[in-house]
This record gives sequence, C-alpha cells and structure tokens, in this order.
Amino acid sequence: MTKKAKDRDELHDALDSDCLEAFDHVYAYINNELKDEEAIKQLEHHLRHCKSCFSRAQMERKINERLKKTSKPKVPKTLRKRVKNLIDNY
Repeated sequence: MTKKAKDRDELHDALDSDCLEAFDHVYAYINNELKDEEAIKQLEHHLRHCKSCFSRAQMERKINERLKKTSKPKVPKTLRKRVKNLIDNY
C-alpha cells in the first residue's frame, strides 16, 4: 500500500469516527436537548464541513417535523369545551 493510500485510509477512518461521534448527538441537537455549549459548537462545526452528516441531520429534522404535524391528535370542539367547563367549575 502506498503512503498516499494509507494516509487516505487513515483520514477516511478518522472522518468515519468523527461522523459516528457527531451522529450520536444529532438527535439531541435537532430536538434542542443538547445543552453542552462546547458539544453544540463541535457538532455545528462538523455539520458545516461534512456534507454526509449535514444531509442526514436535515433528513432527521424533516422527519421530526412531519411526525410532529401528523401526531397531533384532533380533539373535537365539544370535548374541548366540556373539559374547559370542568376546569373552570372545579
């Protein structure tokens, strides 16, 4: 194996490792649950420089948005009114 190929493989392994580490935090990040400022900075830096992780994070955001829209139950107005009356009269 040539030195160039070895360097390329080592760089690829390092980037894969960074991607795996970054993606461990993506779900918390897109749900605003990641509180560590340094971790947020590192993740945002990685997402700015890694098209693959950026694309995957964007896809996860879109999935979350779609789930939030579709998972909201439609409460009938009559039920809402009955519950409000119960609360008001309690």
